[in-house]
Amino acid sequence: MDVLANIDPTSSDGSAADPFRPSFFELIAQKQLSDLLKPAIRYVLTVLAQHYPRYLLRIVNRFDELYAVLMLAVERHYLRTWNASFTEHFYGLRRRRRPAVSTKRLDASVPPHKLHATRQLRDREVNVSLLFLVGLPYLEAKLSDYWERLGGGVVIEGDSGDDLFADEETVRLERSVSRQEAPAQRIRSRLKMLFRRGFPLVQVGLQLWMLAYHIKYLFGITPYWRPWLAAMRVDVRRAMGNETPLRLGAASKRLPQFSRFPLLFMLRSLQKGGAHILDALKYALPASIFFFKFLEWWYSPNNRRRGDDDESKSRKVLGPPVVSHPSSSGVLENPHESYRDPKVLKTKNQTPYVTDADDEIIVDIPSLLHNSCPLCGAMPIQNPCALPTGFAFCYRCATDYVDKWHVCPVTQIDLPGGIEQIRRVLV
Repeated sequence: MDVLANIDPTSSDGSAADPFRPSFFELIAQKQLSDLLKPAIRYVLTVLAQHYPRYLLRIVNRFDELYAVLMLAVERHYLRTWNASFTEHFYGLRRRRRPAVSTKRLDASVPPHKLHATRQLRDREVNVSLLFLVGLPYLEAKLSDYWERLGGGVVIEGDSGDDLFADEETVRLERSVSRQEAPAQRIRSRLKMLFRRGFPLVQVGLQLWMLAYHIKYLFGITPYWRPWLAAMRVDVRRAMGNETPLRLGAASKRLPQFSRFPLLFMLRSLQKGGAHILDALKYALPASIFFFKFLEWWYSPNNRRRGDDDESKSRKVLGPPVVSHPSSSGVLENPHESYRDPKVLKTKNQTPYVTDADDEIIVDIPSLLHNSCPLCGAMPIQNPCALPTGFAFCYRCATDYVDKWHVCPVTQIDLPGGIEQIRRVLV
């Protein structure tokens, strides 16, 4: 089978062979959508919890568990009603029990309702699908969190005994300390070390296993794009457009008479309302994408239209910058070794300027002169730059001084950022 036919859903060659076989692009798109739902919901709750911590902070702390319970209800509803997961139903895909033998003549000889019933997922397939859609992702998230808390692959204290670059003295000392531990503590530490090193290898093996099935699906070797679907003999197909679920959900059940069965009426009403809400999620998903992007823009630091009261008040109280006075230990009182007094010529209005004429006059001037570098005395400043203190220097002089001392040459104020705090001045 042509590989491009499995990638491009608009290819006519692949559609002529099997029009209901989904392309690889469709399967990957629905999988990516499923993977993006959890971080998107977590981000929205985290942003809202910053403004309403009293109500949402506990939800954020238990987000993995609550999300797993929510998705368990959603996925179970869609699997039992539409034979598809939530994201598969959004992309118009369906799961079916793949028959051992399937031909056009055989399909035509079987009544449509019986053929449709044989392809429906049974309770066993639904439960196994829920395990791989909800259970294993939750377990993987908790194991990944535990792996990161153990060190996440970084060599930590107590583990250098197996490090190739550890010296012999360190290895001997740590082995002697480990021998002094209790047997239970020693076994627990050993198991943690094995998990910390083996968990990434297991993840790599699973990803390679998935990659092998992806390649086989692309070349038409297998109709299954996941190994557990092959074990269940369940493949994913495009929706035919006339699917009527054989297993009716709670939304399709009729309500009993309230006068005869009041409790059953209330129970069925709750089930029917919940089923309608779950069915409406496929329409709420596109709207939630726009809502997520709106929140991301609204709470971004570049948004000036938000106008929060706290931020507006903080902007109003900002005053003028503090004037940085020269320090007695700065270069004005103790000139730098590279400082040379600039040669200037005094005019009638007492304005100094540089001249190359032979009749120039050397006069006494202050060491901090307008358009003169306090470090080298060059006038005008060569390739000027400014520091956060407000004083200007030659770029080369300021770079050498700040990189060495991390202070302003004039005020001696600390510059923790070093040369990264130097700003070029365009003149």
